[in-house]
Amino acid sequence: MSVYALKGRVIDGVAGEAVEQGTVLVRDGKIESVGPREQISIPPEAEVIEVNDGTILPGFIDCHTHFTGGFGGNIYTTSHHELILQAAHGVGILLDAGFTGARDMSMFGPYLAKSIDKGFTRGPRIMPGGRLLSVTAGHGDMDTNFSVEHCQRQNPITLLVDGVDECLKGTRSQFRIGAKFIKISATGGVSSLADGLDDVQFSFEEVKAIVEEARRHGTYVAAHCTGTAGTIQALEAGVTSIEHGVFLDERCIELMVKNDATLVTTLSVSLGIPNMKNFLPPHVYEKGVQCAEANLRSIEMARKAGIRIALGTDFSNSKNSPYAENGKEFVSMVKAGLTPMEAIWAGTRNAAHLMKLESEIGTLEAGKLADIVIVEGNPLADISVLAHKDSVKVVLKDGVVEKNALA
Repeated sequence: MSVYALKGRVIDGVAGEAVEQGTVLVRDGKIESVGPREQISIPPEAEVIEVNDGTILPGFIDCHTHFTGGFGGNIYTTSHHELILQAAHGVGILLDAGFTGARDMSMFGPYLAKSIDKGFTRGPRIMPGGRLLSVTAGHGDMDTNFSVEHCQRQNPITLLVDGVDECLKGTRSQFRIGAKFIKISATGGVSSLADGLDDVQFSFEEVKAIVEEARRHGTYVAAHCTGTAGTIQALEAGVTSIEHGVFLDERCIELMVKNDATLVTTLSVSLGIPNMKNFLPPHVYEKGVQCAEANLRSIEMARKAGIRIALGTDFSNSKNSPYAENGKEFVSMVKAGLTPMEAIWAGTRNAAHLMKLESEIGTLEAGKLADIVIVEGNPLADISVLAHKDSVKVVLKDGVVEKNALA
């Protein structure tokens, strides 16, 4: 039996303000009680954990990750064995940064999720999506220097599908390996070589077939969306989450409200593009700059419309997207106009909703799983305290202390 009394400023993910002198009592993996310090009785067997001027929050959740290794090399030429071992190391870093949950878009996610659930690997609880479904020459067809056959075998991020039959088979093949949702590329993107941002990359019939198949499996479709027309088509076909949502217009916003769709931000990647001019092909850099400017406007529109916003980074633990810094997305969302509390909600309760785990995680409430983070400082006064793993002093997942930098 493990009992912990966490003392400090409490942001529970429910209320609109913090409890300055609060306590969270954890017993046997679950939250037993939360509230002002004077209202919580601490049993004698409890281990007290307190960070000086610390803040206790729900564990963070990143709704857009790629567990594909990321330590250099080319995913088209590096063996899957090496990549998944790198990914297994990376998810431990993500946990130490306070991220106790993640949605992954790669073929390795289902296997990492199983390994973590069985206790073989340290990492966040994962909702795996398997490989992105993309049309040939679309956003997911990222390196046309290789044959289609080689890409189908080797690319851990993408499966190329064309026509309704292949879309159905591709969807089912992801469920076969353990996917819990499906991601598609509805439009062109920044990093792909053979398309433009505005390209519409599936027919309506193809997207609708994928959405209906996902619903038959009790889940939903997430859509990579930069261009406006492809975003509208994806929403009309019934997708549930819009990834990036760079060039949203009023019609996109109307459909998102109608569908109760979620916008997953990935701002940190967009805003980081201007710093990468020397590392990117010119046309990729130019597309990225366009996205950086538009992404801020889209998030502002979504916020004003009351659309649910969830934190996502698009990080893959590469040199430019290290898992130690996924928390930068909180800072980026505040730059886009969210309040610090709204940004925290995006990375906790809203993200838990998208993971279909809102009854279990995402807020600090009695009866929920004890996925909890303690950071040094007050994120409501300075959101940047969430930006790097060094500010994260304590991490609990399922009530187990995964990190204690105070010891």
